[in-house]
Amino acid sequence: MIPPTTPSTAVTAPVDEDLAEQARPGYGIPSQDPRTGAQTALEPEDAEREAHSALMGGGMMAGAAAGAAVGVAVAGPVGVVVGSTLGGIAGALGGAAAGTMVSPDEPLANAVEDDHLAQSARGPANKRDSK
Repeated sequence: MIPPTTPSTAVTAPVDEDLAEQARPGYGIPSQDPRTGAQTALEPEDAEREAHSALMGGGMMAGAAAGAAVGVAVAGPVGVVVGSTLGGIAGALGGAAAGTMVSPDEPLANAVEDDHLAQSARGPANKRDSK
């Protein structure tokens, strides 16, 4: 038997160090693995930034839709463009302002009471009534 003279074509996958650092044992990369165990918690400042981004994006879309509706009623097709642009800007600013209102520095006084009531409704060992 003659040994093969052609080099092996087996290619090993390159290891990406960033992805290897992100992966948790037994799971894939958090951005590519939807399982809860693969996910990692955001840092508090990142979580706050993400919440503000979502509120600004939602406000922008709502403002653009409202602006387009008003614009078409007032000025026709050109009004849609102007209204959606101005409404989008106003909505984004409104979403940013709302973001400062919904993230208080201290928990609300009744939040502890509400949590206590929710726990007592679950019954022993956090079990819910099957009804």
